[in-house]
Amino acid sequence: MLTHCIMQFEMRKVPYRIMRQEEIPFGYPNAGLHRDLALLTDGGHCPNCGAWCTYVHERCPRVVISGSFNGTPVYDSFVHRRFTCDNCHRTFMERLSWLEPYQQLTESGKTALLYTAADSTFKATGVDFGRSGQNVKVHVRRHYNSLQTDDFNNRTTPAYMGIDEISLAKGKGSYRLVVYDLTVPWRPQLMRIHDSRKKDEVAALLRQFKHPEQIIAIAIDMWEPYKTAIETALPHVLVVIDAFHVIQASTKALEEVRKAIQSRLTKEQALALKQDKELFNRPIEDLSADEKERLQAWEQAIPELALAVSLHQKLRCLYRCRDFEEALDLLADWEREVIAAGLDPFHKMLRTIWNWLPEIMNRFICKISNAKTEGKNNQLRAMNKQGFGYSIASLRARMQIKEDQTAVIRCRQHQDCKQKKSG
Repeated sequence: MLTHCIMQFEMRKVPYRIMRQEEIPFGYPNAGLHRDLALLTDGGHCPNCGAWCTYVHERCPRVVISGSFNGTPVYDSFVHRRFTCDNCHRTFMERLSWLEPYQQLTESGKTALLYTAADSTFKATGVDFGRSGQNVKVHVRRHYNSLQTDDFNNRTTPAYMGIDEISLAKGKGSYRLVVYDLTVPWRPQLMRIHDSRKKDEVAALLRQFKHPEQIIAIAIDMWEPYKTAIETALPHVLVVIDAFHVIQASTKALEEVRKAIQSRLTKEQALALKQDKELFNRPIEDLSADEKERLQAWEQAIPELALAVSLHQKLRCLYRCRDFEEALDLLADWEREVIAAGLDPFHKMLRTIWNWLPEIMNRFICKISNAKTEGKNNQLRAMNKQGFGYSIASLRARMQIKEDQTAVIRCRQHQDCKQKKSG
């Protein structure tokens, strides 16, 4: 519907009338909205001498795609005229302001094709628009290259960034670097997918920004080469370990304790403990009354498990602190409890906290997080899996178009809300 609205907006500027239209629903042959157009102009200017010409030399029936409607293309049929110039006696095809020469897609049709390619494979999009998958790929790549978003010199330098890695081929250990713009927290934007996450290459990428002094903070996971690369290339930038990875590490420690306890239980008890493992990871306030009773029963039966759950839940409270001092006090109390508890997985977790303490506490100076970027990484994996593997260039292009589509939809929704409130 969005691209159809764009198409209708462009239609108001073009000199033709819709004489007939028929919709063939999705799933039937030649599905789409079929329209017959009548051009309203009487003639055209000769491109050679500029004279106004009205004598029609030839009429050529044409069908072009000018948008999408209900998930299917809009096919416009019209008669394209070839005129003969009375002055220089040359023939020329009628110039159409809404269609480039020798093209079968209008501008709104190209927009519809790009937005469809963001949600479907190139081949499926080609089937919908009567084109080959290779042709759709060319359109998508050409659009992405025209934006020049892959070059950091051509982009606005973001104030906040997120750096992470992604493995597109599961189990093969081939990690690629992904860089996101976190300046708008609820809408992270993919800036770059790089083939390698080596320290020197990450540092070289960070040096490419046009105004590196504008970068305030970068969120990373607990990967030492990222920290070293940032300190080398951008020594003034704050390195932030986001809450997502700290809580993830605590969850792994809790799981190690549970598995160690589970190995000492009977078969029936171990199965029951495994079935209730989600109770131990989730925040207490999210549990129902029945789930809280089951959790209390496990804690009373196994004090060691109760200690582990208590440590995990207290670390969760770290990110509810209002300021730096309150967070530091809570972390000091948590440290004393971990030492007193004597649980090896949480002792390892404590050493991790010690190693990354400045970066963890930077979260209370710049409250940025890579949690949204993890969601974007999942979206990238889903796109790659949908097409049984894409090249990095094609994947970047599809993701960029998807982000543009999301931004336009949210803008339209915001405009609709403002109109309803004003009305």
